[in-house]
Amino acid sequence: MKKVLLVFFLFYSIALYSQEKKQVNLIANKDWKIDYKYDFNKKRKQALLITESSLFTSSLIGLNYLWYQDYPRSSFHFINDNNEWLQMDKIGHMASSYYTGVVGIEVYKWAGFSKNYAIWYGGLTGTFFLSIVEILDGYSQEWGASMGDMFANVSGSLLAISQELLWNEQKIQAKFSYSRSPWSYSNPDQLGSNNIERILKDYNGQTYRISFNIKSLLNIELNNFPTWL
Repeated sequence: MKKVLLVFFLFYSIALYSQEKKQVNLIANKDWKIDYKYDFNKKRKQALLITESSLFTSSLIGLNYLWYQDYPRSSFHFINDNNEWLQMDKIGHMASSYYTGVVGIEVYKWAGFSKNYAIWYGGLTGTFFLSIVEILDGYSQEWGASMGDMFANVSGSLLAISQELLWNEQKIQAKFSYSRSPWSYSNPDQLGSNNIERILKDYNGQTYRISFNIKSLLNIELNNFPTWL
């Protein structure tokens, strides 16, 4: 647990130093009033960093005690699970990291970070968060940290980051849907015993798609062309 917390505080320190090193601007008048726009962004940044660190901490502790406590522990180790589940779990990691990265970019923009900070730090949020899962897996005797999972996590983050750098929008999106498979009825221990667990663990019922925004991707200028297609 001490080692896991150490890794968390490493991520926490990275988040804190990701703030822009910009001084408070002063309006050039006789009262030397503070630029309230910057002050407002500063409050947003503080709110974001506090919320993010709280979520990391609660996720770390919650997963450690609620998900892993019933399984035997071991020293940290890696496993090669790239041939399992027909790689559906890897696609799940990539999509989860992508979704989290897209939200992270928008939140960092909202907080007033510069474009590059918002894209890189926000876009890597999914990789940072899912790394917690890999660390906990690495200390579990039943599982282990997976380089394949880490590669999928980074791939999802890069899918979000590269599009923001290239287009300032997500023209190519990952999409997810789930419909309960018949195998989940006979194997609830492995595929989930409730709806939330099944959505995460029942790979047989998961569907992943790559969606292309045709109007934006092809630069179609017709006003009546549907933007939702």
